[in-house]
Amino acid sequence: MESCTYSLRASGVALFVAVLFIHPLPVSADDDTMDVLAFRNHHPFLQIFGVPTFQSAALASEGRLKFDIAAELTNHADAGENANESFKVDGETYALTVSLRHRLWQHLEVGVDLPFVSHQEGFLDNIIKEWHDVLSVSNSNRAGPKDQLEFFYERDGVTQYELTSSTSGLGDIQLTAAIPLREAGADDGHALAIRTSVKLPTGDEEDLHGSGATDFSAGLYASTRTTLFNRDLGLTGFVGMLALGDGDVLPELQESSVPFGGVAAKLQAMERLGIIVQVYAQGNYYDSDVDKLGGDTFQLGIGLDYHLPKQGLSLALAIAEDPLSDATPDFAIQFSVRSSNRRSAP
Repeated sequence: MESCTYSLRASGVALFVAVLFIHPLPVSADDDTMDVLAFRNHHPFLQIFGVPTFQSAALASEGRLKFDIAAELTNHADAGENANESFKVDGETYALTVSLRHRLWQHLEVGVDLPFVSHQEGFLDNIIKEWHDVLSVSNSNRAGPKDQLEFFYERDGVTQYELTSSTSGLGDIQLTAAIPLREAGADDGHALAIRTSVKLPTGDEEDLHGSGATDFSAGLYASTRTTLFNRDLGLTGFVGMLALGDGDVLPELQESSVPFGGVAAKLQAMERLGIIVQVYAQGNYYDSDVDKLGGDTFQLGIGLDYHLPKQGLSLALAIAEDPLSDATPDFAIQFSVRSSNRRSAP
């Protein structure tokens, strides 16, 4: 059933990518319309792998260094068990990721993602519980002790992993490369690119800062610009595959490959303010019957993007939620500062 569900999601993403190129659309000359939120799934046992951050098909401009500095707080409160397995994640993960992209040649963009990861007890449990009460959302996984750190997995009565002390350090660095197949212009807003990445085992696997292995990903990314209600609208869709190396975290359960895909829309609601909605879906990383560990992931992100006048910078504030019961964190919030392709006013 889970594989069927993911197949339907992946088919929907692939259809969305194809629809982006059916017919030409009116566009503006503002490349920022294709901006997306650089979210990743920071589930403690999944963020160690090399799935790329959410990206669009728009590459860095020639002669300019494109950067994105994202600070993300993810709150964990999930548990599950069956006759053979017991799983629990409680605590918070803080991640600071510095992403750099540079157009090396006309047909090649290279980049690097430098992550810093910290697992802590946290402070948001009560706030999130009250927020869920307002929304009439279940708090069944938040009935235990508040603001504690416990990442735990047991199989056949044997503890396979346990973390109860705070950790901080460098995560697994990702090297990226992208080849533009088609680039958006002033009269044609369609962009198509192949993006690849190699994740290096630079993080400590014992602290869940990395997997202890090298991963490789490749994906096809499509973006376009159009208008909605006389406002600029950017659309993005992508599909890809992540090949996992032989990691050191729950190695007997780890899958060898994971499909991924996503869709996003950015509406320029005001001259400098954009609204972004996106969905990032991935297949299962572990062969486990506990859905909170071995299930597919489905992350919904909603955020605001504001372009600073005359600074060449954009600020974004966003939240991510788990709309389905799977291996996605319950709540995340992200703040980012990134370079802007928009021309600043004189």
